[in-house]
Amino acid sequence: MALCSYSSKLMIDNYTVLDNAFLNEFLPQASGDDVKVYLYGLNLCSNPNVEDNNLDTICKTLSLSEDEIVKSFSYWQEMGLVQIVSTNPLEIRYLPIRAHSGSSKLRDKSKYKDFNKQMQQVITGRMITPNEFNEYYTLIEVYHFEPEAIVLIAKYCTTIKSPSINYPYILAVAKDFASQGLKTVVTVEERFLEQEKSTAEIKQVLSALGLKRDADIEERNLYLKWTNGLGFIQGVIVEVAKSLKKKGGFVKLDEMLTKFYEQHLFTISEINEFSEKREAMFDIAKTISKNLGLTYQTYENVVDTYISDWTNKGYEMDALVFISQYCFKQSLRTLEGMNTVVQKFFKLGLVSLASINQYISGIIENDEKIKEVIDKSGLLRSVSSFDREVYKTWTGDWGFTHEQILMVAEVSKGMGNPITYLNKVLSNFHEQGQTSTEQIKKQIESIKKGMCKTSSKQTEPGFASRTYTPEQLAAVYDSLDDVIM
Repeated sequence: MALCSYSSKLMIDNYTVLDNAFLNEFLPQASGDDVKVYLYGLNLCSNPNVEDNNLDTICKTLSLSEDEIVKSFSYWQEMGLVQIVSTNPLEIRYLPIRAHSGSSKLRDKSKYKDFNKQMQQVITGRMITPNEFNEYYTLIEVYHFEPEAIVLIAKYCTTIKSPSINYPYILAVAKDFASQGLKTVVTVEERFLEQEKSTAEIKQVLSALGLKRDADIEERNLYLKWTNGLGFIQGVIVEVAKSLKKKGGFVKLDEMLTKFYEQHLFTISEINEFSEKREAMFDIAKTISKNLGLTYQTYENVVDTYISDWTNKGYEMDALVFISQYCFKQSLRTLEGMNTVVQKFFKLGLVSLASINQYISGIIENDEKIKEVIDKSGLLRSVSSFDREVYKTWTGDWGFTHEQILMVAEVSKGMGNPITYLNKVLSNFHEQGQTSTEQIKKQIESIKKGMCKTSSKQTEPGFASRTYTPEQLAAVYDSLDDVIM
């Protein structure tokens, strides 16, 4: 059976029907979770027979527990918008709003006579409406508050705000207390006493933030979070508040203290060291972005996404600036492109500018030797990744010296593909064990004699007569990508 369905009086179409009365009369005082449950259930009513119309689906979709879903539907039943037909399995029937607007379930008014009187004595700036009283009854019956605890919460709210405070604020505070399990007079009083004890300290924080007023309940709860939950002492909280330079309130201060907590920073010295390091990261972010031709209104995301990771890997500003300049010349003009280069340098163990320069110098020096081989072969081009690969095989795996390779390269000049020919000859020498200079010289003489006999048959033009694009004649700097990328 479907979890949610329309009553016979509520017609459906191929869209979700939402009465304006819900928006005007019910949404303002409902909690976010209650609104989500009502709207999602209303959507399920459009498809009462589909497989996903069940309690498990709504729990997973809204990331709420079964108890929370049932509690929300109980709330809407109290408001007269749904009917809980069955609890096992859970079956909900949505009712027309207009027919029930402002007329939640009938209650025994005599039961709440004393409660109503106490609430009105607390909220002296205005008259409490029947609809507002129904909201308080819901807190008692659905959220299981002690009535006296609601009175206590209302009294505290009027003290913080005003005697004519709007009831949605009282409801919000009560539901927040309920989420923390504070529903009795004893637990609510303990929380308020705890908040009152920290009044002087909170005033110091307000002063440090440049605020000349009393703290509200939410701010008092945040202070308890910082001290009891996160473990910060008063001096640290005040100093961090001063660092905001009167440009942020409790919410911004909460963001900063939470970030410091996540970084395990609890003392002023630890926080100052982190802040100085972070300021340096912003300088690096601006310089690197400029080198790449990029500009941002704020560099917060650049620091958090890239600079922090790079510096944690050990890169300092001079190395990162060098890499950014390299990336710009290689047309890798994005931070993600630079990140690719940084990660590949890191895999090679290259973190400092000196180690990077030494590595690149080694590449250039090696490329100069390979270029000499290419020139001896009669080719007019720059070094490629294939050249580096075979040269490494010739010298590293096969054990030929650079001078020996040059000797064979001279013989390969004029061949259709000199490097391929050179590789074939060296491969034969290696297989035959002819790796000494004297052995190679003798073999070269034999090759030259054979070439003289067949020279008249050479019809392929030399490479010197070919035309190359500018890209093929790129400088050694351009070839670094073949190694690093």
